[in-house]
Amino acid sequence: MTKKRVTPALMIVAVAALVAACGGGGSSSDSGSTPAATAGGADSTAATGSSTDFLKGGFPPKETPTKGGRLSISYDSNIDCWNGLSYYGISWSYFYFMARGLYGYPNTVEQPATDTPQADLAAAMPTVSPDGKTYTVKLRAGLKFPDGSPVTAKDVKATYEYILDPNIQCATGGPPASGYYAGIDGYDAYNKAMTDSKGKDNPGISGITVDDDLTTSFHLNAPDGSFLRALAMGWAFIRPASTPHKVSDTPPPFVGPYHITKYVSDKTLTVDREPTWADNVKAGVPETPDENNIDGIDADFTTPNDIATQKLKENQLDLCDGCVLGSDVPQIAQDPQYKDRFFSSEDSRVDYGVFRTDRPPFDNPKLRQAVNYAIDRAQLVKLFGGELSRQPWSQILSANLVAKEPTDIYPNEADPEKAKQLVQESGVATPIKIEFLHFAEDPVPQVAQAVKESLDAVGFDVTLKAASSDVIYGVEQDPKATWNMATAGWGQDYSDAITFFGPLLTCPGGKPTGNNYGLFCDAAFDQAVSTINKLPIGQDRVDQFAKLSTDTAKNSAPWWTWDNGRKINLISNRVGNFFYGAAKQFYFAAYFIKQ
Repeated sequence: MTKKRVTPALMIVAVAALVAACGGGGSSSDSGSTPAATAGGADSTAATGSSTDFLKGGFPPKETPTKGGRLSISYDSNIDCWNGLSYYGISWSYFYFMARGLYGYPNTVEQPATDTPQADLAAAMPTVSPDGKTYTVKLRAGLKFPDGSPVTAKDVKATYEYILDPNIQCATGGPPASGYYAGIDGYDAYNKAMTDSKGKDNPGISGITVDDDLTTSFHLNAPDGSFLRALAMGWAFIRPASTPHKVSDTPPPFVGPYHITKYVSDKTLTVDREPTWADNVKAGVPETPDENNIDGIDADFTTPNDIATQKLKENQLDLCDGCVLGSDVPQIAQDPQYKDRFFSSEDSRVDYGVFRTDRPPFDNPKLRQAVNYAIDRAQLVKLFGGELSRQPWSQILSANLVAKEPTDIYPNEADPEKAKQLVQESGVATPIKIEFLHFAEDPVPQVAQAVKESLDAVGFDVTLKAASSDVIYGVEQDPKATWNMATAGWGQDYSDAITFFGPLLTCPGGKPTGNNYGLFCDAAFDQAVSTINKLPIGQDRVDQFAKLSTDTAKNSAPWWTWDNGRKINLISNRVGNFFYGAAKQFYFAAYFIKQ
């Protein structure tokens, strides 16, 4: 599973999460307004599907799908929640498949379409005021929730107040942790009132206004070149205004082609077709004849990775998420019987170690740099299965976002002498005792042991502490936790560097954002992020963010990144039209079961 991203959200059984990039078509515009800008942004390295080499990002040629059949999927552990608010990437794969928000993304990995938002429940792309601070969205007429009640602008406003309620979030922090909505006028006041009153005093978000039954406006306190993409996030599907603000295992009603019919905590999840979906297609919500082919999904959260891998080999399982690991990767890749079912695809995620920068010893940047020189990235990549599954990496941003910046800011192989020099320059007496928190799932314990040996050799004294994937991010977000260094993973939420910098490293007003686990606070860095984020989508924005990534990794070293990931997938011979990409990860709507 993946923290998107989380992202969402390191998890190789659970790694970062991913949502796509911007774009947009035209929209009708009022006087004084302009349509949201059409796509642009970073060069994406997402697979196009045109290659026939499945180990280099290719996918099978498209077939005419058949309708019917169920997809069986296995995970070796659960995520934090299935109510639509999780920051795990696999949650977004499901909710992009099941539910619809104002905007979404097409079911393709072809460029530029994969990174171009489309109007789903919205009638068109938003109109944007000349100062870039107001986005106005009109719903399609005739939309209905499953109970037959109409979808209105009041539901849109209430949805964003619901998903931004700090009291109902899952362990990964959800939408408030992203920071993507913090620029909406009135958000800070709403967040404070809801936090202080524990949800009893709900003032609403003043910057989200209901203009008429179908029209909603989002008023920002500063231009935000990526706000359209925030409206297309996987958790931004529209809920009824009557939805109570409370923690729940599964989501409230929504508009979409599928829904969760059964969830047994930490055991199984069942997804089935939504009988009322056709009415919303008639109202204009996009659906092509080649989409929504399967009748449902049966997911299991109890199968160990090795057993799931064997079931996939024997076609007793259709998909897994991250079960093929370590030595299984090259072995399966080299076995000709799996050549049409085994894929290594480019992925926009990084695995990294985060430092608690707010307290000793890693409040000292020399020690953070020392760790970056001490670890052997090439060795860690081998433990995860080698070059088919990832590449050594030391940038903050993933490969598709670094433009022409160097990717080897720190060496791929350890430089212990340079690390010892930096430890000495830090002035901190050795041995330096630290607690290293890591994922409990294989092969991360082996990775942690290798890191411990590298650091112990240059003056640290590392104690290892393991935590399972369903709780580790909750521990990392706890400022009272005792860890000094921890593993994490992140993939783009959409194809823009703000999806790394915003949630993971900013500290507005001296308060770290929700996924800034190391509590890294640097006013100059925050100002640079804010300035660049006002730029429109385009190459200048990409280049400036990429340069900031280099400078920050080199000088501040808030992390020790060790790889840029690829995604390994083994599928059964029943699955047709398989492909994988950064926008939705698994494109369930495109797959079909071969009869």
